[in-house]
Amino acid sequence: MKIRKAVRQTFKLAASVCLSFSIHAHAAQYHIGTGVYDITGPAAENGFFGYSNWDQQTEGIHTRSRAHAYIVESPQSNNRIVFVSADLGSIFQSVKIEVIKRLAAIHGSTYTDDNVMLSATHTHVAAGGSSHYSLFEIASASEAMVLGGYSSENFEAIVNGIVQAIQRAHNNLAPGSIELVEGRLDNATVNRSLPAYENNVDFDPADSKTNDKMTLLKLRKENGKEVGMISWFSGHPTGFSNQWTLLSADISGYAQQRFEKEKGTDFSENETFVASFASSDLGDALFVDGNANSRPGFQGSTNELFNVQSAGMRLFGKGWELYNQPGTVLNGSVEYRHRWADMNGYSVSNAFTNAGEQTLCRAARGFSFTAGGENGPSDLDGIVEGMTVDNTSVVDALRSFEDSALGGLIRLAFGGLNLAQDDPCQHPKPVLLSTGEWGWVPETLPFQVFVLGELAIVGAPAELTTQAGRRIRADVKSRLASKGVTTVLIAGLSNTYSGYVATKEEYALQHYEGASTAFGPYTLAAYRQEFSDLADAIGQGYAVTDDRQPLDWLAEWRNERPGVVWDGKYSNEKFGDVKSDANASYQRGQSVMVSFRGGHPKNNLRTQDTFLKVQKKVGSGWETISNDWDWDTLYKWNREGSDRSLIEITWNIPSDAEPGSYRIVHQGDWKNGWTGRVKSYSGKSRTFSVN
Repeated sequence: MKIRKAVRQTFKLAASVCLSFSIHAHAAQYHIGTGVYDITGPAAENGFFGYSNWDQQTEGIHTRSRAHAYIVESPQSNNRIVFVSADLGSIFQSVKIEVIKRLAAIHGSTYTDDNVMLSATHTHVAAGGSSHYSLFEIASASEAMVLGGYSSENFEAIVNGIVQAIQRAHNNLAPGSIELVEGRLDNATVNRSLPAYENNVDFDPADSKTNDKMTLLKLRKENGKEVGMISWFSGHPTGFSNQWTLLSADISGYAQQRFEKEKGTDFSENETFVASFASSDLGDALFVDGNANSRPGFQGSTNELFNVQSAGMRLFGKGWELYNQPGTVLNGSVEYRHRWADMNGYSVSNAFTNAGEQTLCRAARGFSFTAGGENGPSDLDGIVEGMTVDNTSVVDALRSFEDSALGGLIRLAFGGLNLAQDDPCQHPKPVLLSTGEWGWVPETLPFQVFVLGELAIVGAPAELTTQAGRRIRADVKSRLASKGVTTVLIAGLSNTYSGYVATKEEYALQHYEGASTAFGPYTLAAYRQEFSDLADAIGQGYAVTDDRQPLDWLAEWRNERPGVVWDGKYSNEKFGDVKSDANASYQRGQSVMVSFRGGHPKNNLRTQDTFLKVQKKVGSGWETISNDWDWDTLYKWNREGSDRSLIEITWNIPSDAEPGSYRIVHQGDWKNGWTGRVKSYSGKSRTFSVN
């Protein structure tokens, strides 16, 4: 695929400037370890999580999903924290619970809910169906499957991969140092809900309308070896639209891949450089590059790959610049606090409500929740953002919803539900889905704060809007100033997913974010109270207690997606046969596409492996130069008839590819319908030249 000249020049400029900086070794202040592992889910006939578009089902791989793990321990106190950034739409409560159970089986009490923070990048095109709560299962379903949104195969891939990444980081622990660098990434994002944002009482026209600060950590062993980088930035990494069907780490993944290539990352190694572009308070922030199916004013080009690459270059460019600048060498204690808080009947004090003591509502979603955001509109007739009890005919709105595919299928599967129940506690939100009453969402939520020297990391189980994030950061910073904390960041989508958290003023206008704020107008006040209490506990050195433990529903029945019964082919075919071959020669910048008779990718996820290889002739042998996780390759699965799979592999030849002889290799697995055995196969294209 061709890279636009402007993007190419931007990268060259950033690289030439940044490479002029040297990286100096620092005395070890901590024990540090990093690890990365594959968490890619089913590449065919599985749902995504993010857009809730039931027509959008997985049909292959653009890039793989990975879990990036970082462990930091204070030698003085032996306190240890774990941060994981996963290329997923969300970390669900089911995943956090199971990860901790498996870590306990290996390490006893070393890793617990208290000191392990799992965060998702919020790509909308990673495999979905790993939640044990119905609302999020439905979001990953398909119309054809009638709400069959859960995938135990994907759940296992995610949990196992996160545990393996942490295990690698654990095994790599050694003395090292951590450096903090901050900078502003200007003009990269826009606020998608400006009327709501500007409704805040503390709105300041002079402020950026999104959180444009990038915070970056550099991790280096005592011997000078660079082992990792974590960057946090606030922007929905949704360069691919709700029409894209290949698994991908999206914008954050593009930036990570560029960084990892510069640092020579080898995913097969137990220790290698680990790069993360993690999520922060991104609730109402979109990259200016847009995507191919957004509302007017937020659209990108029709070229899905270009939109992701353009935004990803912004992230990578700033991250690379900051990484190559000197920063603050962290030198202080490692502390953490975590609490499970029951939000059902939760009481918030006047200090955070400014309206006396208030009780949170039962969790619910409003009508405007089903309108979707500007980057993923649902286009349901009669359903728009901004629907309140004062401007909405609930009867008419409910009729519009029930006439939609989503409404019809909810009625089909859950016919006894009483939709659109009025809840005065939720006003001005007109309630569409009483998710708390039905047990569709978690109501016991995890709140978590890490302190690492001068840095505090706030693990929020939701998507916080820009102004919500500002208020929480200010609360925590004021309470931890005595500990020497100078920087506070939000690690969004951490440990559990509960929707959005908008301010009370934003909630009043019921844009998508407000309608998706579960526990009513004082939800943010409750979050502020929880994080403030945790910060006080760290600052003053006292313990906290949980309200109750979360529900573990691993053993419960759920609507599972079916697996593969058998793989078919014609009698004159073998699995791996080439169906359409490469041309004899290509120019750099052109695309090679080869198709194969293949097996269903659910037969074997090929974890830590690949479905394809692009190989270059070197002497008498072949050298692999690209795999299915590389930006320039596409692995596409197609259904033929009722049981056959046609695999299309595309290599978009880079403009800097070396001239020479190449071939495309496909490797997969097929299932025998008589014996149930799964067998591997491979196929390869003709040799072709690149000039």
